[in-house]
Amino acid sequence: MKVTYDFLKQLFYKIFKFRISEGKILKKIKKLIAVVAILTIAVSAMGCKMIEKTPEAIQKTVLATVGNEKITKADFDKQVAPQLKQQFGEDYATNAKVKDQVKQAKTQGLTGLVNQSILLQKATELNLKPSDDEINKQIDETMSGYKTQYPEEGQFEDALKQAGLTEDELKDSLKKQIIITAVQQDIVKDITVTDDEVQAEYDKNKDTKYSVGAGATVAHILVADEDTAKKLKAKLDAGADFATLAKENSTDPGSKDKGGSLGFVAYNSTQLVPEFIEGFKNLKEGEVSAPVKSQYGYHIIKATGLKGAEVTPLDQVKDQIKQTLLQQKQKDTATSKIEEWKTELKVKTHEDEL
Repeated sequence: MKVTYDFLKQLFYKIFKFRISEGKILKKIKKLIAVVAILTIAVSAMGCKMIEKTPEAIQKTVLATVGNEKITKADFDKQVAPQLKQQFGEDYATNAKVKDQVKQAKTQGLTGLVNQSILLQKATELNLKPSDDEINKQIDETMSGYKTQYPEEGQFEDALKQAGLTEDELKDSLKKQIIITAVQQDIVKDITVTDDEVQAEYDKNKDTKYSVGAGATVAHILVADEDTAKKLKAKLDAGADFATLAKENSTDPGSKDKGGSLGFVAYNSTQLVPEFIEGFKNLKEGEVSAPVKSQYGYHIIKATGLKGAEVTPLDQVKDQIKQTLLQQKQKDTATSKIEEWKTELKVKTHEDEL
């Protein structure tokens, strides 16, 4: 049976708050060339010596400091680098086409590790860590849910192996996320959205975000030449059924089997070519246009269900507006708090070492 690994990817996304994929970090060995040349009377010149960092030394390279904690290349390779591979491919480290995207993803990954370190440190400092019993309870429940998705023997273990994790490492990741979530909830616990704020947002955007534009339900028959279009128009004028002719004659594969229907189209839509919009925007209810030429051929268009612009009542979008404003305020507050803590903990990053 094929094993899927969505739950592991989702776990990484949730922990680090950024979207990057699995892969192995480029093993780039930095070389330090020490050239010592001493020329004196009666002393011959000394040669050059090449000093190369060992893989072990590279893994100890400090990428960031958060208070007294150091984030090393080893930390990055373990927690972030495995995600680069799947998003950018096996050759992401040498693929020039994704060089800029990989660089950005690495930077985001380091930022995620820094933010994780800040939140974990603050959880201890502010006494926000849940009890060990609560943490273990949540871990057990989550692990049980994961294993339920992999009922066959060895399937769950294979999923972990594919993701480059042991069960203990997965549990440790879950523990960190539980603690981080507790801090995040504390940051935003007092944030609210008032009715006045909802009203202000609605008044500001009711003619754009919270309204349905004028338009009509549109159907069309698309053919290649004008003569065919004119003949079909004559049949329609004589009483032929529009949907039947569309199914029999239209060359638009997306609509012909639906009797030519394109659904509701706003008069200010930019999803269709301008000639088409102009061809139906002045039609009356049930009216059929003369052939309209566009880059795709000739359209015969029928408009029904004409509607003028309608503003959606506040009570229909109030909850939606409130939730959107709440999420934005929470995001802004969390970002501001993280930046405050970065200054407090004297965070330093060394992105040139990535």
